[in-house]
This record gives sequence, structure tokens and C-alpha cells, in this order.
Amino acid sequence: MSATPPATTADNRPRPGRDTPPPESAPGTAPGPATSPGPAVGPADGPAVDPALMRQVMGSFCTGVAVVTATGDDGEPAGMAVQSFASLSLDPPLVCFAPARTSTSWPRIRAAGRFAVNILAEDQTALSRSFAVSGGDKFAGVAWQPGGNGAPLLDGALATVECAVESELPGGDHTIAVGRVTALHRPREAGPLLYFRRTYGVYGAHAA
Repeated sequence: MSATPPATTADNRPRPGRDTPPPESAPGTAPGPATSPGPAVGPADGPAVDPALMRQVMGSFCTGVAVVTATGDDGEPAGMAVQSFASLSLDPPLVCFAPARTSTSWPRIRAAGRFAVNILAEDQTALSRSFAVSGGDKFAGVAWQPGGNGAPLLDGALATVECAVESELPGGDHTIAVGRVTALHRPREAGPLLYFRRTYGVYGAHAA
């Protein structure tokens, strides 16, 4: 599953395009009605933060895109797209991401106790969109192989990180999932898939 990323400008920034569905763990970028930003917020005990403004500001932070996968207790694969993936610690080796509390995929992944993080390449926009939606058969037509921990490793990914669920912390309308790294794979050399202001793009020398 792949698609050509959106065209980029001469300075390699993604060109604005139609809104695309944000990954399932994209704090502050959830789709919503178009509204004008509210006033800038003051101290913690001041006015509440305007959600529309927060979506706009947080969307200005360009990220990569990954798909977190696992094999459920029923033997069926589960997966979700995330923007919030990050390296947390080298010793011990830990990574983290922030699934939404409304996610229907994360409870299945958490229950499995182990998962894989598939870091997407620039030509995997369609794959990201498939895993960014809730419900349905996200793995239909997707090529993958089981990793050492049984989690699906998606064909064409830039790299994959196999993990065991280490802990989960509260984080407002999201939670913070921490995974202990058990295996690493770097199967491909290509540019990364990027996500900026609700639009996919590519990076640097890899831009068309």
C-alpha cells in the first residue's frame, strides 16, 4: 500500500493541501469544525486554552508518522497510526507514544503485552491513512510479516522497533504508553513520511 506524497515547495516544506485524517494518537490535531482561534492564554489560573487555537499551534510542529501494531489474543492483527512516537531512554531502552483515550485499537494492543512500531517511509501515505481511521479491517491488502514478538512488521517501513508494554501513564484525553525495546530492524533506506498542519509531505533531498 503506497501513494505519492503531496508536492513540496522549493524550500522542501510540504505544500498545503486537503485536510488528511490525523493519526489516532495526535494530541491537539483531532479534526473538528473550522473555528477562529481564541485569544492567547495567560497563566495557569487564567482563561481556559482555546481548543481550536491549540490544534493550530500543535499542528505547526512537524512530525514523522508511525504505525503501532500487535497481534491480539484472538490471533487477529491490530494497528493504529501515531504522530507522538519518540525515543524515551537508552538505558534502559524505552520508547513512548500517546494513544487517545477514545482509541479502539490501543486496548487490543495493550492487552497483547507486546507491539511493534513501524516508522513509515515517504511513499506510504496511503498506508498511514488506512491506519488513521477507527474501525474496519485496517490490514486489508497490507503486506506484513510477524516479528520476533509476533507483532506485524509492515513491508516497506523505514525501520521497526519491537517492544514489550512497560507502563502507561495518564495524560489528559490521551495516555502515555511506554514500551521497552526488545528488537530493532532497519530494513530500508528512503526518506521519511512527514505530517505538518494536517498535510503529509516529504523531506529535503527526497522532495519531488
